[in-house]
Formats: sequence, structure tokens, C-alpha cells
Amino acid sequence: MNRLIRAAYKRLGIIHLGRRRVRDLIDFIEDRKIDTVIDVGANVGQFGEGLRAEGFHGKIVSFEPISTVYAELSKKAKADGNWEAHHCGLGATPGTAQIHVSELTVFSSILDMTSTAALHDSRTAVTRTEDIEIRTLDQVAAGLTGNILLKIDAQGYERQVIDGGSQTIPRVLGIQLELPVIRVYQGEWQFHEAIEFMAGIGFIPSQIQPVSFHGADNVSAVDFDCLFRPIGPIDGAPSKS
Repeated sequence: MNRLIRAAYKRLGIIHLGRRRVRDLIDFIEDRKIDTVIDVGANVGQFGEGLRAEGFHGKIVSFEPISTVYAELSKKAKADGNWEAHHCGLGATPGTAQIHVSELTVFSSILDMTSTAALHDSRTAVTRTEDIEIRTLDQVAAGLTGNILLKIDAQGYERQVIDGGSQTIPRVLGIQLELPVIRVYQGEWQFHEAIEFMAGIGFIPSQIQPVSFHGADNVSAVDFDCLFRPIGPIDGAPSKS
């Protein structure tokens, strides 16, 4: 019921959470006139389906490296008509890698799990490994034009995806990253480190939303979806030419 009420408010141009006016990803997409979304770490297409449910009709280009998961994603993309699915992961350089496939596949990662991962969710347990193809963001985005939003949910591998997109990153109007407060994967950055890194490449937070809460402390978030925008005139910086 709350979702229906929120949708009705949104059609009227008024979105409220209590007494506070809030904005969400779809508001950002509409404001920036986004017509292409790059979906890195698509799993079975949950992000793309969410965009469609909220009324986004633009192009979606998704990437998923796990073969069985990709098969399901591919079916959804083919049925859509304006959604591409590619069977690979993205990283800093092209090549191959081994991914650890978790019981719940959304937790699968190229990185090893930390000793605290199971405290968050027992379904992080690795059931098998799979050899996957790695391409770079610059390779896959070379032919894309228009107003681009980049979403990366690579389970600790977000920095490597960005490192492979030096030509693409300056072209995007927004970047959504899943950023951890608690390390579930070995060697992944934490929230504060990611914020600092993104500022260094010219992006600052626009919106922040919790993704999941800790299994051992259900009022404490494990990670956040953080939507970044380019630093610009409103921040006292010159606009990007």
C-alpha cells in the first residue's frame, strides 16, 4: 500500500517521507534526461526490472559473468526489446578471472570473502568457482552515446571497473555504486574510502540509500547505494565542457 501511495504522490510531483521531501534515482534519471543505463553486475536483472517498473523506457546495457545467472538475465533482456545483456564481467584490464559463486548468487565475487561475511548472511557461502571473461568499461561503452547513467554492483570490484573506464567515466552524468560500511570481501574499499576516491575523479554524492542490514544487528546497514554526480558550478567548480 505504501508503494501505491508513493506512486500516486509521484504522479502529482509530490514525494514525501513523513514531513520531508525526498528524491530518488528515477527523479535523477528524469532530471538528467538519462536515455542509456549501463548495468554492471546485473545478476538476473533486478535493477533493470526496477527501472522499467518506475517508467524508464531508455536503453539498458547489462553485464553478468555467471553463466547460469546470465541465462535468466538474457531471457528478460530479449523479451524487453531495448535491453542488451552481455555475458562477461568488467575490470581494470581485459582477460579472464575466477569468480566465487555464492549460495545466494547476488553475493558472488571475484574477491574472497572475509571471515565476517557469514555473520551478515550465511548465504554468502561459496558453493563453486567459475572462470569468466573480463572486459573493460571503455571497451563495452565505446559505441554508446546520449546521456548515460552507470550503475556498478560488483561485490567489492567496483574500483577495478572504474579503473577500466578512464575514457567513459568523464562522459557519464551519474554513477551509482554499492558501497560497504562493513567489509564482506577481502580487499574491497569501504564507504569513506570510496567517497574520497570518487571526489578525486570529480564526482560527489547526490543520493544515498541503505541496501541491506546486518544479520547480527538489524538496525545497522552493511552497505549503501550511493548515487554520484559530477562536481560542477553549484559546488563552486567550473562545469564540464
